[in-house]
Amino acid sequence: MSVNKKKRNIKKTTKQLKNFTILGIGIAVLLIVLLLYLVFANRGDYYKVDSRVDKVDSSKKFKDTDYRTIAWLRVQGTKIDLPIIHSDDPTKEFPVDVEKFAWSENEDVGFHNMIRIQGHNVFNLSSHPEKSGDNFTRFEELMSFIYYDFAKDNKYIQYTIDGKDYVYKIFSTSFVSKAKKTFTPDEDDVSKKTIKTQIEGFKENSIYDYDVDVNENDKIITLATCTRFYGPNDGYYFYVVGRLLRDGEKIDNYKVTKNKSYNKIEKILKGDEENEEDNA
Repeated sequence: MSVNKKKRNIKKTTKQLKNFTILGIGIAVLLIVLLLYLVFANRGDYYKVDSRVDKVDSSKKFKDTDYRTIAWLRVQGTKIDLPIIHSDDPTKEFPVDVEKFAWSENEDVGFHNMIRIQGHNVFNLSSHPEKSGDNFTRFEELMSFIYYDFAKDNKYIQYTIDGKDYVYKIFSTSFVSKAKKTFTPDEDDVSKKTIKTQIEGFKENSIYDYDVDVNENDKIITLATCTRFYGPNDGYYFYVVGRLLRDGEKIDNYKVTKNKSYNKIEKILKGDEENEEDNA
């Protein structure tokens, strides 16, 4: 083989190696970009805060002048996007004829370390709740969280009060017997000891395990509604509970898994147990 031919072969081989190196680097860069996307795609934009401050300000007066809008509630994945009303008269009945509202169970209108919200469930009371409906204008869609595929994709609650939008991470979905009337405290300013007890109770009753660190230093929100999931004679409230995002904490897509309590839920959804089938 001539010297020139050897040089040409070496040059060709060098060029091929260079091209393979460039291709390898390109593939590595693409893999890194893809990895970064998978890591960060569900952060930040997983739940976008859409301020409701203007809605609170524009609806201060309610249909009944004894009531006024003090806050606004949004629940990810649902049509629950409605005013929270309050009356200074604790004996006042809440207006069931009004289509779209929930109410605060706190005694005053301030922001507390335990916000207690309750709403009507009029059309979604059966043992096989619907995820949506044209007539679901109150807390009917809260029952969507009974389905694992929904709960694992929707994890945030937004509560707007005093001119600020607060975001909570859901850490418990549970049924609580109405017989436990003192399950949630009546007072507005709750001690750390009480908060700790509440957290333990809600986590113990939860049908899912949420990968959320929560302790007595956190601020809690409880959303509650009526249900006949366990039958017409079993009085339960259905709770979805969250804790406030901590300073500097990001909105992310954290892990949710079924626990042993969900076995009974699945049996009922499959029709393996007798339950109330008809909606009210």
